[in-house]
Order: sequence, then C-alpha cells, then structure tokens
Amino acid sequence: MIKELWISLPVKDLKKSKDFFLSLGFQSTRDVPGMVGFNIGKVTVMMVAQPDFEKYASHQISDTRKGSELLISAEAPDRAYVDEIVKKVKDAGGEIFSEAQEIDGWMYNMGFIDLDGHRWNIVYLDWEKIPKE
Repeated sequence: MIKELWISLPVKDLKKSKDFFLSLGFQSTRDVPGMVGFNIGKVTVMMVAQPDFEKYASHQISDTRKGSELLISAEAPDRAYVDEIVKKVKDAGGEIFSEAQEIDGWMYNMGFIDLDGHRWNIVYLDWEKIPKE
C-alpha cells in the first residue's frame, strides 16, 4: 500500500527555490541533500536539484519555457488568500500568468510561474455555488 504521495519538481537553485516558497508562506517539511519538501495540502511537493531530478527520473528535464507538462492546483481557504498569494508571488520574483479572477460565480483563482517555470493555480471554490448537474 502506498504510504504517501510526492510530486517532484526540478529546480535550478535549491536555496532560491526554498526561499521563494517560504516567502509565499509554505512551510518546509523535509530538507535532505539535493532536495527540500513542502506539504501543500495533503501532498508533499519536493523541490529537487536538476542533476538529482534527472538521475531519479532517468529522463531529461522538460523546457518549461516552451510548454507545460502539468499545472499544480491548490485549493485556497478563501478569496483573501488568493489575493495574498498574488502579492507574495510578485514580491518574491515570481510571474503572474493569470491575475485573480472570478469564474462562473463559484471559482476564484490566480495563476503564477515559480522561479523554475512551473505553473501553479491557487483556487478558492465556493462549493455551495457550484452548479449541480
């Protein structure tokens, strides 16, 4: 049986990446040689130095300037949290690719690109307003 799920992301500069995510308010939960982990919700996201990532993946790293392999989405507790993240990302040197916006009356989200080109979606869902099929 699987004990835990980790998402591993390659990073160019482990210290800068760690500092970036700490400045967003995420807490570092694992600090091991060549990688640092953050619990984001119920999933651990591991920032892994590029050479180590390629070793573990036995595969070359994708060029995030040319395309995206995944979008990491995290549910926010409220709209104010989404707005806070926009400011924190800008202050930390990240890039906003989608400003905070309401979608369909029940979703409020924003999107940012971290220092290594990974795309993140921070979203507040108003579960009471989601249309029923």
